[in-house]
Amino acid sequence: MSVKSQHQVELSDLLFGMSWEDPASDRRALAIQPGETLMTVTSGACNTLTLLLEDPGKVYAVDINPSQSYLLELKRAAVRHLEYGELRSFLGLAPSGQRLQVFERLRGDLSGAALRYWTGKPEAVRKGIVNAGKYESFIRLFSRFLGLMQGKKRIDGLFRCATLEQQQDYFDRKWNTLQWRLLFKLLANKRVLAKRGLTGDYFKFDDGSSSFPESFLRRARRAMCEIPVESNYFLAQYLLARYRSEEAVPAYLLRENLPVVKERLERIELVTLPAQQWLGRQPDASIDCFSLSNICELMSPEETGRFFAEVARSARPGARICFRNLIVPRGVPESLQGEIELQEELSLDLIARDRSFVYSRVRAFVVNGKHSALGPQ
Repeated sequence: MSVKSQHQVELSDLLFGMSWEDPASDRRALAIQPGETLMTVTSGACNTLTLLLEDPGKVYAVDINPSQSYLLELKRAAVRHLEYGELRSFLGLAPSGQRLQVFERLRGDLSGAALRYWTGKPEAVRKGIVNAGKYESFIRLFSRFLGLMQGKKRIDGLFRCATLEQQQDYFDRKWNTLQWRLLFKLLANKRVLAKRGLTGDYFKFDDGSSSFPESFLRRARRAMCEIPVESNYFLAQYLLARYRSEEAVPAYLLRENLPVVKERLERIELVTLPAQQWLGRQPDASIDCFSLSNICELMSPEETGRFFAEVARSARPGARICFRNLIVPRGVPESLQGEIELQEELSLDLIARDRSFVYSRVRAFVVNGKHSALGPQ
């Protein structure tokens, strides 16, 4: 992992209280079969829990950041012990003045380290743990400025659009104001984003943009014009800092899915290690699916190459991978592209449909099982 820059947040902070990758993309890319072994990047834990709905036999939730592991521990305990309405309230999806009292009931289901962590963060528990990450604090700041610049009526109008044609027309006529574009210059610049979990060393853009504001402005336009807004709970978070309904939420939080997720919680094994180090300890050909988010974003090209070499070695023949880029165009090195094969058509469809519009690429790969010996480590 690259050395932290002077602008980058510490990897011991809670960066994400929820997952910001669209789990629908992972579900399509991975096509998990019952009983298969899955590796996920823990991050905000929503996707790890949602992927239980695909019936994997084992889920390794891996993160270098212990805070993200503690988050998954607490979410898992809450899912296990709380009923639907109480779970929503405890997590922060509905109002509650009882979260600290509910936390007391969950203490016995946490490891010693997780218990010490959350006991020392009563304010994070009190306001709802899905709202406790540094990135979520940025989202609340963004939505407050947006409310001032666009106004409630204009924001509500966007979510009333019933078709993509209506969304496109609304964006062009009502939404794309000077204030909207200024907001990105104020809040989507390198220094502000670095304090919320994005490294201050990003300079490369592969979408034709020359800056953070320009790049993210383009991505926001795509979400408002090319992806249906009604069910896009990611867009609701960015614009409103909340989910709009009980139905437009991560799938593990849907009432009808909760019993299935509860029954499968024991299949998750939490791992707090650098992913490459953990993979290096796994047997050859032992993992069926890899949900990797944008894990290589903070790696050098050399580190990225070593990481994917471990993926190729530990993958079973036919294993599937879902991998993202945010800004830095990391990817499978050329030397491994014969072994880790890009699914081009599926990848194009994934990014076109991806509701979490901030990612520049969402790619699906298949491992063909022809791995050669690893080079120097």
